[in-house]
Amino acid sequence: MFATSRLISTTAILSILVLSASAFASEENYEEAAKQLQQRLGKVLMSTIQKDGHVAAISVCNEQAPEIASAVSDELNLSVGRTSLKVRNPQNEPTKKQEQVLKEFERLWSKTKENVPTQRYTNEEGHTVWMKAIVMQPQCAACHGSNIEPELRKAITQKYPNDKATGFDVGDIRGAFVVRSKNQNQ
Repeated sequence: MFATSRLISTTAILSILVLSASAFASEENYEEAAKQLQQRLGKVLMSTIQKDGHVAAISVCNEQAPEIASAVSDELNLSVGRTSLKVRNPQNEPTKKQEQVLKEFERLWSKTKENVPTQRYTNEEGHTVWMKAIVMQPQCAACHGSNIEPELRKAITQKYPNDKATGFDVGDIRGAFVVRSKNQNQ
C-alpha cells in the first residue's frame, strides 16, 4: 500500500515537472516566433529603406510582412502576427481580449519603461495566445510618428485609407506581437 502510494506520488510529481518543462519550452517557442518576425521583417524593411526609401518600404509591410509572418508560423508551428490599438492594416485589428492586453501593456509601460510586457492566456477557442509589446523605435518614426513627410503620408493613405497607426513617440507601446498555438491546449 505504502509503495503504491509512493509510486503514485512520484508519478504525479514527475508529471507536473514534465508539464512545467513543456510549458517553459512553449514560452521559449512563443518568444522565438516574435523575435523571428521582428528580425526578419526589420531586416527587409531597413534594407528597402536604405536602398529605395520609405515610400518603397510601405509595400514591404503591405505585401511581404504577411508572407514573412506565414513563413515563421509554418517553421515554428505557431501563428504569429501583429496587432495594435491603432492599426494600419485592418486585418490586424485586435480581438477584445487583445485590446485589453494592449491597454494593460500601456498601463504597465507608462509606470516603469522597463521590461517589455508580455502576457499569456487561453482564448475562447482553447488556443494559447502569447503577446509581447512592441516599443516604438526611432527608425519607426518616419512612418508611425507625428511628423510624416507629405509624400510618404500620401503613399501610406493610398495603401491604407483608414490608417490609424500614426502619432506615436519613440518609446511608446505601438502594438504587440501576437503568437497563437495552432492546436488547442498547447
